Amino acid sequence: METEVYPVKIKTLTPVHIGSGNDYGPSEYVNSRAKLKGEPVDIIKRIDVARYYTELDENKKDRFLSNLTNPRFKLEDVDKNINKKFTRYNAVNETKKPLEGDVSEHIKTSGKMYIPGSSLKGAIRTAIFYNIVDEDDFSDFAGDIIVNRRGRIQIDKRNYQNWIDGYFSSRGGNAAQKSIMKFFQVADSSTVKLSHIHEIKAIMANENNRSQFYSRNGSVVKSYYETIAKGTELKSNFTIQNDEKILSRLDLLDKTDILDIDFIKKSVYDFSQDLIRYELDFTRKYKISYLEKFYENLENDPDKPLLRVGAGSGLMATSIAMKVKEYDYNAFDLIRDTFKRAYEFEFPKSRKITQTGLPLSWVQLEF
Repeated sequence: METEVYPVKIKTLTPVHIGSGNDYGPSEYVNSRAKLKGEPVDIIKRIDVARYYTELDENKKDRFLSNLTNPRFKLEDVDKNINKKFTRYNAVNETKKPLEGDVSEHIKTSGKMYIPGSSLKGAIRTAIFYNIVDEDDFSDFAGDIIVNRRGRIQIDKRNYQNWIDGYFSSRGGNAAQKSIMKFFQVADSSTVKLSHIHEIKAIMANENNRSQFYSRNGSVVKSYYETIAKGTELKSNFTIQNDEKILSRLDLLDKTDILDIDFIKKSVYDFSQDLIRYELDFTRKYKISYLEKFYENLENDPDKPLLRVGAGSGLMATSIAMKVKEYDYNAFDLIRDTFKRAYEFEFPKSRKITQTGLPLSWVQLEF
């Protein structure tokens, strides 16, 4: 089997968040200060609460357990100077103000953050699919139109998945086992220890061609994400295995172009170019000047293509919805209809940004 390994450097152009599925709140961290490269910064100390609890005296244990039942309990209200031996890790607080809410944890291994190879590969697969599908293919796009139990019109997901599988897998049997993408592997990235916490808000288009932050009950909705900081350099490997006998046995010889590294790079580049143009149109239409400036200055290069990976990537970066909208607007309307909060004047209509106005999830790949 012919195996080619391509070392890849991944540079984060904006903060990147890959959620672990876990959140932690003020009962598990305290706000503090520290020095980073000689400069004072706001941080949070995430506390090993179980260990902290075991070393309390019996009276304090009962009180502590009682406090934990209060959703508004803050650990720092009862102990601001917790011994550092109870600190699991520190994280830079980029919000410039004390944190008060729950924090979405970044995925980690051995306590360090990384970008999973599966996340990178999924984003690349989307870019490849976007690159190979063309206008003539959309006659089969929608498959069967069905009405679900709630009376909503939608695309039959099974037929839609079969349509996608036809581009990556041979016919018959298990589509995953007969997929050309089995021969393209992406390693997990190298790790980074220090996380940076950002306040995340959703900037939303409105029907007056303006924008506003998403609010609930009169208050702007905010979230906190642990992120890999902007400007971080990580490493990964792309491995391509090309065995003509195996590919022939799986009836995949007509799909071997997908395993060409230049084709992969071009697919990622072309997809990101269209995505940047799409985002520029959005920011100009709704007069979001700081996002417009960001996208005007975002440099995509065929040899160093850009990619979006992780939270905040959005529908357009995680699907071929841009082409659906261009080639089959009726099908795009069906997709819109599957979302509960869809709007006629713009879909999707929101973008997640940090407190400094940066979008999430942009990285650069350098081979």
